[in-house]
Amino acid sequence: MNITTNVGSISFETPLMLASGYITEKPDFFLKASSFGCAGMVTRSLKEHVPSERSRVPAPRYSILGESSMLNCEWGNEHPWTQWRDGWAEKVRNTKKPLIISLSGRDIEGCSHLIDAFSGLADGFEINVSCSHSGALHGNLNLDFTHLHKLFGTIRSRTRLPIWLKLSYSPFVVEMAVEGEKIGADAIVCTNSVGPGMLIDIATGLPKVGMKGGAGGLTGPAIFPIALRSVYEISRAVDIPVVGVGGISSADDVIQMMMAGACAVQLYTCPALKGPKVFAEILQGMRAFLASHPEFDSLEKIVGHSHDKSAVHRFEAPLPKVVEEKCTGCGICIPSCAFDAISLSGSTGKVIAVIHDNCISCNACLGVCPSGLKAIATTYTL
Repeated sequence: MNITTNVGSISFETPLMLASGYITEKPDFFLKASSFGCAGMVTRSLKEHVPSERSRVPAPRYSILGESSMLNCEWGNEHPWTQWRDGWAEKVRNTKKPLIISLSGRDIEGCSHLIDAFSGLADGFEINVSCSHSGALHGNLNLDFTHLHKLFGTIRSRTRLPIWLKLSYSPFVVEMAVEGEKIGADAIVCTNSVGPGMLIDIATGLPKVGMKGGAGGLTGPAIFPIALRSVYEISRAVDIPVVGVGGISSADDVIQMMMAGACAVQLYTCPALKGPKVFAEILQGMRAFLASHPEFDSLEKIVGHSHDKSAVHRFEAPLPKVVEEKCTGCGICIPSCAFDAISLSGSTGKVIAVIHDNCISCNACLGVCPSGLKAIATTYTL
C-alpha cells in the first residue's frame, strides 16, 4: 500500500515528520523515530547569534496539561548551530530521509547567513515566524506583514531549495499564508504552539514553566481543532502545499488533517511524551483506514476531501447507536447525557447502554466512550 507523499519537490516515504522542538535540538531522537516510519525531520529553530539569556532553556520547560497536552517554553539553543553543519546534518542525511533546517525568522541577516551555510546540507528550510511565547517577549512576528516582506525579500534569492513558512494561529493566519505564497514561500506549515498561555502551581504560587513572566506555548491535543481549522482555511486559500501540525496523536488525526488539505503532517508533543514508537502505531492505523476505504487508493485522494462538505448548515443528524457486541455496560456515557436519553439495560443477557427517543444527537456519549471500545457510533458517511 503506497503511503508516500510530496511536499512540493520534496518526497517523503510516509506523511509523518518530526516537528521542530527540543527533541530535535540534536538528531538522536529522529534516528530512533526513523526506524518506526518517521519520514523526515525539522531541526530546532536555529539562530546564528543566540543571546546569552537564551543559551539555556528555562526550567521547568514543560508543564503537562491533562494527560497529553503541555505548556512549554522551548525558546533557547543549548548547542550552537555549527554542530548541525559540522556533523549532525550528515547523520540525518545518511538515513536517506529529508532534513528540513528550521531557522528563526527574527534576525533577517542571521537567517540569510544560515541559509548559505546549509545550502549543501539541507533538503529545505522552515522559516519560523510564529513562536507564541517568545513573541510575547520580543514582538509577535506571526502578525507582522512588514517583517515578512523584508524577510522573504532577503532570503528568497539566497537559495533554490524549498522554503516553508511556519505560522501559528491568529485571526490573520490565512492572510499571512496568502502573503507568504505571493512573496516566495514554497509551502505553509501550520500551526505552531498556541498562546502564550500560563499555568500556576497553587502550592507555591509560581508559574509552572520557568520563563520570565510564566508564559508558554500550548501544544498537544488541546490545540488540534484550532490547527485543523487553520489548515482547512489556508489550504483553500493557497495553491502551494500545506503541512499540518498541532496536537496530532493518532491515525484519525492524520486523516483529518489530510482531509482538511494537508499533504503531510508533523508531530511533536505525542512522540515527545510517548516515545518514537507512536509513528509505527499511527502508520498501522492509517493502513487499516486505507484498507477499509478502497475509494482512497492513494493519499493524494484524501487531501482536501472535506473542502466541499461544509458549504451549508446541517440541522439534522443520525442518532448515535450502541454497538452491542462492544458495549461493556461501564456506564461512562450516562452522566455525559444532559437529556437523560441513556440508561443501562440487561435485557439482552448482558448489561449494555440503551439510547432512548429523547436523544438530540449531540454525540457527547460517543465522545466519552472509551476510545478502545468505540461502543457508540453514528451512521455518518464519508
